[in-house]
Amino acid sequence: MAQLERKHKTQSLIQFVLAVALLIIINVLANARIGGLPLHGALDLTEDKRFTLTDNTVEQLRQLEEPLFVRILLTGDLPANYQRLSEKVEEMLIDFSGNNSLLEYEFADPLAGDKDQVQERQRNLAEEGIFPVTVYSAASASERSSNLVYPYAIFYYGGRTRIAPLLQPAPRGFSEARQINKAESLLEYNFTRAIQGLTDNDKPLIGITFGHGELPPQNTGDLFSTLVKDYEVGPVHLDSFAFIPQDVKLLIVAKPNKPFSDYEAFKLDQYVMNGGKVLWAIDAVGMDYDSLLTRNEFYPNPRELGLENLFFKYGFRMSPVLGLDLQSTSIPIVTGSTGGRPNVSFTPFPYHVRAIPVSEHPIVKNLDPVDLRFPTVIETVNDEDPGVKKTVLLQSSNRSRRKRLPAPIDLDAQKYKLDLDRFNEEGLPFAYLLEGTFNSPYANRLTQANEQLLQENGIDFRGVSVTTSMIVIADGDVLSNPVIKGETYPTGYNIWEKFTYANKVLLLNAIEYLLNPDGVIAARGKDVKLRLTDQEAARADAGYWRALNLGVPMLLLAGFGLVFNWLRRRRYARKHTT
Repeated sequence: MAQLERKHKTQSLIQFVLAVALLIIINVLANARIGGLPLHGALDLTEDKRFTLTDNTVEQLRQLEEPLFVRILLTGDLPANYQRLSEKVEEMLIDFSGNNSLLEYEFADPLAGDKDQVQERQRNLAEEGIFPVTVYSAASASERSSNLVYPYAIFYYGGRTRIAPLLQPAPRGFSEARQINKAESLLEYNFTRAIQGLTDNDKPLIGITFGHGELPPQNTGDLFSTLVKDYEVGPVHLDSFAFIPQDVKLLIVAKPNKPFSDYEAFKLDQYVMNGGKVLWAIDAVGMDYDSLLTRNEFYPNPRELGLENLFFKYGFRMSPVLGLDLQSTSIPIVTGSTGGRPNVSFTPFPYHVRAIPVSEHPIVKNLDPVDLRFPTVIETVNDEDPGVKKTVLLQSSNRSRRKRLPAPIDLDAQKYKLDLDRFNEEGLPFAYLLEGTFNSPYANRLTQANEQLLQENGIDFRGVSVTTSMIVIADGDVLSNPVIKGETYPTGYNIWEKFTYANKVLLLNAIEYLLNPDGVIAARGKDVKLRLTDQEAARADAGYWRALNLGVPMLLLAGFGLVFNWLRRRRYARKHTT
C-alpha cells in the first residue's frame, strides 16, 4: 500500500514538473520571433476591430531598420477621460512593438519635478510647437478644478523627430468624451503617419498650377508648409512645359479665376490620361466675401475657366448654382447704430456652409466640420459609365437649397428671419472623389496644333486614361489660410468665430488617398464606437439594478449553501448506514 502511494506521488510530481515545463516553453515561444515575425497572435472579436492593425501598418512596422523610440507626454495626474486615452496609447504601442522589437516607448510627465524644472521643460516644448491643453472638471458641486495635460507623442528615428498630436480642436458642443473617443479612433492613423514621415525617404512630387489667377502663395503657405514635410512641392506653369511630367504625381489646381487656353487644357487632359492625379478646387461662381465689404448687394457671375469640356467628359459639371445651408457659419453684420457707433451682430450666413462629413470614406471619416465659402453644387453626368466610380465626400445638410444665377446676394436680407420653408433640399454635393478610367474630350477632335505638339515630343495621344483618380471641391477657398497684418493663420481658420475648421485635414487626407489609397489613409477607416450610458434611464432604474446586484449574489450564495449541506448530509447518512 505504501509503495503504491509513493508511486502515485512520484507520478503526480512528474506531471506537475512537465506541466510547468510546458507552460515555460509555451511562454518562451509566444514571445519568440522567426525572421522578425512574432509567433504569438490574437483574435479580435470586437465589432469595430479596434485591436486589429491594418496591413499597411504591419508592413510599415516590419520594415523598420533602426530603433524607433516613442515618448508619450500624456501621463501623470490625468482626468479620467485622458487617463483612458493614455491607456489606449499604451495598448496601441504594445501592438506596434509586437510587430517589431526595434520599437520602444516611455511615458514622460512634463509636469513632474520642481517648479523650475517644469517651467524649463515647458519652454523647451513650446519651442517645438507643443503646448498644453487645459482641462476643467467639477471637483464638487461648488468647486471647479483645472489640469494641464500634454496630449502628444514624440517619435525619434534615425536622428529625426516627428510630433504626433493626439487631439484635434473640437467644434462647439463637442463633448470631451466624444473628443477623446475620436482621438482613440485615430491613434493608429496618427502614429503610422508619423512613422511614415520619419522612414520614407522617397518623397512624391506635388505640383501647383500657376498663371491663371490661382490663390497667391501667402494664402496657401500654411498648407504647403505642412506638405513639404512629406512631399516635394513646386509650381507648374503650363506654358513652360510641352507636357506635364509624369514625375509630378499629383497636380493641385487652386482656385483659378482666369481661363485656361485649349492648349493648356489639352496638357491637363493628357496628364490625366497618362495616370496623373488631380485635386481640383474650383470656384464656378466669382464670389468672395470681400465683394460685400463696400456694398450690401452684389451680383455674382459664373466663372468660365475653359475646363468645362474636361469636366463633362470626366463625369461632372461645375454648375453656376450656389448651395445655401442653414447649417452655416456666422459673419458680422451691422444691424444699426448707437451714439453714432455701429451695432455689429454675428449672424448665420447660409452662403458660408459648415459641411459636416457623413460619408464612411477614409478621406472624411471621423472628420470635423469643413468651412466652405460660397460653394456651388456639383452635378454628375454620364452616371451610366461603369468605368468611373463617384463618391460624395462633402454635402449639405437636410436644410439647404439652391440659388441660381443671376440673382443678388444681399447682406441686408440677412438681418431678417430667413424663409425656412425654402430650405427644403438635402444632400447637395460639394465635393466628389472620382476613380476609374476617364475619357478624353479630345478624342476624334484633335486640333492641328495639338497633333503637332504630340509629334514634336514623340508622345502618343491617349483617348482613354489608365486607372487613376481625382477629387473636385466646389470651393477654391478651402485651401486658403487668412493673413492678417502679416500674420499667417491656419488653413480653415474662421476669423469671426475664432475657430479652425478641418479644411487642412481634409486636404491632407485627400492628397494621401490620391497618392496611395491603400497606404496610411486606410487606418482612418476604423471606427471605435462611443457607447454612452443613457443617464435618464440609469437614474430611473437605479433601484432595480441595485436590488439585482445585491440580491442575485446573495440568492446564489444561499442556494449554494443549501445544496452543499444537502449533499453533505446525504453522504454522511450513507456512511452511517453502512
